[in-house]
Amino acid sequence: MNVAVTLSPPNTLHARGHVRSMSDAGFDSPRAASVASVATPQDRRPKKSSSTCATCRHRKVRCNGVRPMCSNCQRLGFPCSYDEADADAWHVALPRRRVKQACLTCHSRKARCSGHLPSCERCSSLGLDCVYRPTKRIKTSSRPQGSMRSPAARSIDSDSHDAHDDSDRAMSDPASTPASYGHDGPSPDESFDSLIRRTFEKFFHHIHHIPVFSFLHRASLMEQYYAGKVDKALLLALVGITSCLTTMGPGIREYGDGCIDEAESLIFADYTIPSTIKVQALVLIIKHRILCNKFPSAFMLFSIASRFAAALRLNHHSPNLCFLAQESRRRLMWSLYCIDAGISGGFAEFSLWRADRINVGLPCNERNFEFDLSKPTEKLVPDPDDPEQPRSEDIGSLALHVRILHIRQKIIEFTKTALIGRNINAVELQSRVLGLHQELEDFAYRMPASFQFSENSMRLRAYSPRICVFVMIHIWWRQCYCDLYRLAMTGFRDALPLQTLESLDQSFLDHCQRQCVEHSVAMADIFKCMEKLHARPIADLDLAICAFQCARTLHYAYRLDAVKFGLVTETVREQSKACLKVIQQCCRGPAAAGVQADLERLINSGLGAVDTSSPVLEAQSSTQGRTAYPQHPVLKNIRVGEEPSVIHTPARLSNGSGTRPDVYSSTSPGMATLSPTMLPDAWMSTPQKAFETNMGSNGEGSSAVLTSTELNNAYEDALKGLSLANGLDHAMGVMDLSTMWAPTSEWMAPEFANGAGV
Repeated sequence: MNVAVTLSPPNTLHARGHVRSMSDAGFDSPRAASVASVATPQDRRPKKSSSTCATCRHRKVRCNGVRPMCSNCQRLGFPCSYDEADADAWHVALPRRRVKQACLTCHSRKARCSGHLPSCERCSSLGLDCVYRPTKRIKTSSRPQGSMRSPAARSIDSDSHDAHDDSDRAMSDPASTPASYGHDGPSPDESFDSLIRRTFEKFFHHIHHIPVFSFLHRASLMEQYYAGKVDKALLLALVGITSCLTTMGPGIREYGDGCIDEAESLIFADYTIPSTIKVQALVLIIKHRILCNKFPSAFMLFSIASRFAAALRLNHHSPNLCFLAQESRRRLMWSLYCIDAGISGGFAEFSLWRADRINVGLPCNERNFEFDLSKPTEKLVPDPDDPEQPRSEDIGSLALHVRILHIRQKIIEFTKTALIGRNINAVELQSRVLGLHQELEDFAYRMPASFQFSENSMRLRAYSPRICVFVMIHIWWRQCYCDLYRLAMTGFRDALPLQTLESLDQSFLDHCQRQCVEHSVAMADIFKCMEKLHARPIADLDLAICAFQCARTLHYAYRLDAVKFGLVTETVREQSKACLKVIQQCCRGPAAAGVQADLERLINSGLGAVDTSSPVLEAQSSTQGRTAYPQHPVLKNIRVGEEPSVIHTPARLSNGSGTRPDVYSSTSPGMATLSPTMLPDAWMSTPQKAFETNMGSNGEGSSAVLTSTELNNAYEDALKGLSLANGLDHAMGVMDLSTMWAPTSEWMAPEFANGAGV
């Protein structure tokens, strides 16, 4: 024990060890205590002067020890003392440098919060909604009742100390913070700002390459967001569409569905003031409705988006804007055109945008748009005196996508006209078919070499986000041939009536049937190539519908005459499975799941069964004598109410059985419910998105004007709506607004009642 004392450092521990050694030797405790009292001051090392002032020690921060005043006290204006004699008893009332809790707005912006109740100084000065996250001791919100709250703000009220209640509320309440979502979703402490940043990353990495979503310019959007100038309706729409097409964590998809509903409500609450941002948000909302099997909602919302676009004159040049703003508007307009081509489904009376009404150039290539490199682009419909030449290599893929959809729109309109024609001229029909065939051949001939399809071109794009639009250009090109030539597929539900086919030349029929089958096989080969290269881009619902039609055509051709078309049982099965696999790997949403389920049923039924009961694409039981007007697929789900005082002429649509049921019946007192369908037909391209939201400051009105910056921005003038005070007369070409908006009896004129106008 004495040895241990000798080796110990000369401090109080040595003294205590010395006392213990004496006690072990038999000394009594009083004497040991006296010895210890003597040994302690002798062994203690002289105390150094403190290098930490009393103020820093009290604040528990690092002190640099500078005398007479340390840098911390000098910077903060605190008293500084190094007197240790008074350190234990010295208590100074130091002002608190940090508040106990910052409000949500200041926390998300990483700004200093004063912590005042009911509203902090920053939120009060900026006119923002100030909300504090409740703690276990504070269960009520500090915000005054009755004020408007953003989803991020209302998410605070949804926090619960019961994890089960929190999770249930997060799944059902779109305004609640999606708590208890696991490591992939936002945690209970994750702010709405953090969710938005994740949404931006997911959207621009996985979704932006889909053609109808390409109107958003990332740098411009991020700049506006960090400046606090992006309207929450657009943010909610982005969360909704991104959560639908990507995996953001458990519960986020349901949360996104609620965000879409909330964004739609915000737009309708301010629908009298159109803006470019609202059209953008409407595009996202419409697309979400389509992906979720809500086609009637998308059908009606698209008309509002189109009216907004017409009022904003998106279909006309805007030379007073910077290039980024012009290009963003052009892309938005062409997105509406592509959506319209799908929603109209070949029925000219349902089309809201014709090519001759769009007076802007086609979209430029992605590099020019991303880096603000201005360049003129060609028109969709060239002037008659313009020579036709192979297109340059720097043409944008979006421009090619618009062109092929333009050709397809003409094809499906022709096929609808041919299906309802009672007295079809065989020579005229053949001439028209060959003319459209030549347009498709010219499209392929003029396509730049870098866009020509081959396995090598697919390999080079396999890991690029641009592979989606590249694949869809070639898928649509093949689908156009199938849409055109399946008129001659005897017995097919989309074929001409039997008596019409009998009047056509047999060699022409054989040519049409072979073309339809060959292009379906080529489309299946594209899907097999994607699987081989592990190319799995997130794609639109269009890809799922085309894949289903490809497999359906091959199955029907096999049953019709497998030997004639050179189809082998095992090959058709492999091609059908390739179609199914591309849907499973690239398509998301309930609508795509429905297509996938139908294709699985078709494959499982075998090649000998007849496809007559698909809930997605219902088949005709007979093609003989079919002269009834084809019914628009979306309208089958729309409930139509009567307005006898407005609708003077009843409209009729075919139900596919040869009769035409009344849609607007003057005798029926209730609602007319049309026969249900699940998806558009093969000739109908997927309606995409056309709804957009405002861009304001934290949910404020869209009339706020962005401050100019040194850099160009795609949102230049995007906030300028069409109110009476800021440019409605200029936008619509009307000089006297009082005469335009004054209620007069001309609204009851027959041309308005019959649906004239846009």
